[in-house]
Amino acid sequence: MKHFSDMPSPRSAAPLVAPPRQLVPISIRDRGPATFFHGRERELRAFQEVRTDSLRSNGGTVFLVQGAPGAGKTALLHEGARRAKADGWRVAVIKNSALYDPNALARALGLSYATKITEHQEAGWRAGLSSVAALVRRWSKGRVAEYGGLAVDDILTEAATPKGLILLLDEVQTLSKAAGTPYDLTLTQTLEQIHNGKVGAPVILMAGGLGTSEGVFGTFGVSRFIQDCLLQLGRLSPEAERAVIRDWLVQAGGARGTSDHLTRWIDTIAAECHGWPQHIQLYAPRAAKWLVEHESRLTADVPMKVMAQGHERRVKYYKGRLLGLRLDDRRAMANLLGRLGESNTLEEPDLIAAFSGHRKPEAASALFQHALHKGVVAERLDGGLSIPIPSMHAWLVQAYGNTERTLSPMSQADKTPAARRQRTVRGDKRDQELGR
Repeated sequence: MKHFSDMPSPRSAAPLVAPPRQLVPISIRDRGPATFFHGRERELRAFQEVRTDSLRSNGGTVFLVQGAPGAGKTALLHEGARRAKADGWRVAVIKNSALYDPNALARALGLSYATKITEHQEAGWRAGLSSVAALVRRWSKGRVAEYGGLAVDDILTEAATPKGLILLLDEVQTLSKAAGTPYDLTLTQTLEQIHNGKVGAPVILMAGGLGTSEGVFGTFGVSRFIQDCLLQLGRLSPEAERAVIRDWLVQAGGARGTSDHLTRWIDTIAAECHGWPQHIQLYAPRAAKWLVEHESRLTADVPMKVMAQGHERRVKYYKGRLLGLRLDDRRAMANLLGRLGESNTLEEPDLIAAFSGHRKPEAASALFQHALHKGVVAERLDGGLSIPIPSMHAWLVQAYGNTERTLSPMSQADKTPAARRQRTVRGDKRDQELGR
């Protein structure tokens, strides 16, 4: 049998063997650029077309990528921005505040407006009250008048290079927090100008968020996304998934051994990841770390310790998505999923009804919205709901599905009046937070 370092590697993959000094540092992170990126070519082509159109029209738009937690939205945003930057586009990673606060936008762009501030201040001293009146007029339009009166759209126009400006915004569903605040009008104006190409320069807001993000944009008047400017991100293709896992093993772990061993490691890890980038991140880096610690020698099978660590991290990740749902809520959801079987097709009334078994209707509806915002449930393209994270459906049923609630006997200390009062206070506090 040939040593796999002597075999030709696929065009999309890196060489099978990397000298130790060239190994990619093992970095385990949940956000930011992917250490190894493969796939998503359709989405990247769509973004390329949007950039081309923006340059041609000297306009811009909003490019929105939606998906469940762990689908790789952030990685896709950064890869798209990286390619745009290589083509000469200016790229700035921003927070929500940059869309309504000129100070925040200037900081994100790395711009200094000290000279312009001085000029505006001198003009104000010369003009006296007329400058104050002009300032009031700008505020009346809902714009934050900082930097001597420069507004967000002024900065966008100046910052866009001839080859364009990309504003990269992640977790865009959190924009909903600005609705009804003093920033509402400014934010609405900024989004409308960008979305409709009215900035006067090629400016694209490249945003990523959960499946509720399209509705959040609608709150601020942005609707009817241009074709291919609204993408729903799902799992990676099997080829892309295997390429990412392979890079972790070879480039980060320096894997050495037979091609059969490498294939078996890739198959074993892929079977647990279901094409989900977040899951790959839970398993593959730990496999690479094990290899580094064991002279990069592949074994006939993936060590049980590596897989156990991945399983543990996956359960921890699932539980993190469920924060805010009490044990009763989790049981109710799991029992509903158990009755549905493997179809994984949910309906909003059914889920609210399940929560209503132990909550008041208002609290049950609020809990359903919480599950949407946490990405525990997500809307599908056909209008139905599902548990979007692969394998989480089965895990929920296994971990919490039990139609007969079993209660552990109370200890003597738990039976005291003081303990009962303390439990009641905790329960009331949780109910208040969810509007029960």
